[in-house]
Amino acid sequence: MGDPAHLKRIALLHLGRIHDETPALRARLARRGIASELVPLPPLAARERAADGPRAAGDDDWSRFDLVTVRDCRGSHQHPDFLPRIRALAQQLGSLGVPLANPLAVIEAGNAKNDYLPRLAREGVALIPSRWLPRGWCGSLVELLEDGGWQEAVLKPAIGSKSWHTYRVRREGARLTITAADGSQPVAAGAVDGWLAALTRHGEVCLQPFLSAVCREGEFSAVMLGGRFSHAVAKTVAAGGWIAHERFGGTNTLRQASVAERRWAAAIEERLRRRFGVLPYARIDGIRDGAGDLLLLECELVIPRLFLAEGEAFDRYAEVLLGPASTRMAW
Repeated sequence: MGDPAHLKRIALLHLGRIHDETPALRARLARRGIASELVPLPPLAARERAADGPRAAGDDDWSRFDLVTVRDCRGSHQHPDFLPRIRALAQQLGSLGVPLANPLAVIEAGNAKNDYLPRLAREGVALIPSRWLPRGWCGSLVELLEDGGWQEAVLKPAIGSKSWHTYRVRREGARLTITAADGSQPVAAGAVDGWLAALTRHGEVCLQPFLSAVCREGEFSAVMLGGRFSHAVAKTVAAGGWIAHERFGGTNTLRQASVAERRWAAAIEERLRRRFGVLPYARIDGIRDGAGDLLLLECELVIPRLFLAEGEAFDRYAEVLLGPASTRMAW
């Protein structure tokens, strides 16, 4: 990730919105003599022009940066060309010798849950049972629930964020009730299968049993920085709700992780490390099953909220960005 002694300027790529944590992070970097600049992710056409001919006026001179990060590219799930744009930029940065803080392989795999989650399951990680519906899937949602033995389930896209297109499904015989994250009901009971077919036209969809523990205990989020446990947060659900997200009334509270919870997160991080090497950051989210065991919900590897304020972790995160030497510091 570059030599910390020579790292002077970092580009923070974005898509029009940034994390609430970013201003405080930039201030911490500035105190260390590191300038950071918010840079829009260039459109694909601009990258092609840059590769094929002279630089157009206003094109970024990427050589002036020592490092580029993608963590502020919020809303990437609503940009179908996000990965092509990142790939094109990564190629240009590579030719200039400017590193991405996030390896391209991590960005590509972490962008879609249907890439890394099934692989982790094959490696023995205990996941929430999942049925992946491919793009263009058509069929009976009732039959899927019956096959799984599930009275309630959650539907969500393989590529998404902030509970976008996430729905709770309740089965009463052959009747289904669909509830969106905001509490609305987007489809009539008799039109569910056509609605789901329309949903899968946009991409792969995941169906999982609904774990009622989320309403009592919320989600457990372990934040790893530079391959090491940094802090943990309990993400709770609002009264009467079912989504552990502040957008829907939930709260995020610093949690003293138990030894078992740290081991759980470290074991998952170790499997990610085998595939990708040490990651600059990762957020590992879990929900407890009926027996109280943590099941992996997802790993946020590309554009996660890291709860840096809750964990008082701005300096630790800055150290990770500054390079491998600093990540070996004792925290």
